[in-house]
Amino acid sequence: MSTVQKVIFSWLVGFLYCLFGTLQILSAIVPGLSGILSHYLIPSDIVSGFVLWVIGAVFIVGAQEMHAKIAGGEAYLYVGMLLSIAFGFIMLLDLGAVGIDTLFFGEGTTTWSVSQMFVPMLYLAVFSLIGFVVWGRGFIADIIPT
Repeated sequence: MSTVQKVIFSWLVGFLYCLFGTLQILSAIVPGLSGILSHYLIPSDIVSGFVLWVIGAVFIVGAQEMHAKIAGGEAYLYVGMLLSIAFGFIMLLDLGAVGIDTLFFGEGTTTWSVSQMFVPMLYLAVFSLIGFVVWGRGFIADIIPT
């Protein structure tokens, strides 16, 4: 894949992460916004919003460095994808733990909200998984010289 495609991917994913991070932070701060955004699977969580911002910033810096043809710019892209997948996996584990807890120890008093189960950190990680499928061989080849 060309560098141009990686730059576009990095800008797009970085923008999405920053957008969803901003919306999560605003929904926790602005009264009444949480109810509106919960319909779009965006929970009100300040900490998760900041995590999304950090991941988005890594992608955007990577896009800027790749566009400027600075050596090591692709490293930001790969680190962003690793962070995205790692936090997505953590959220998947959290979702499974809550499900098992409800299944075995829930007495019907706990309610699940779809916006709290499928958070942006979980479904935005799909983009990074696709990126690793496309660019994974090059990434592994750069780490392990043959």
